Amino acid sequence: MPLLLVAGDHANNDMAGDEPDSFKSILEKEGFKVDAYIHGLGENEAVRKIFVEKADQAWDALHK
Repeated sequence: MPLLLVAGDHANNDMAGDEPDSFKSILEKEGFKVDAYIHGLGENEAVRKIFVEKADQAWDALHK
């Protein structure tokens, strides 16, 4: 499962799209059954909290 903050264009097209060069299509061509789970880590409240805390720390470090 990839570590993406949001499931945007890359997740929807390059990874799980129906185009012949998507990861999903390549794996299916090799005989794998693929169930795409198109969700980003940013949907998880705990991950969002960590992201905001780290952004606040970075902001504070710039303004010291």
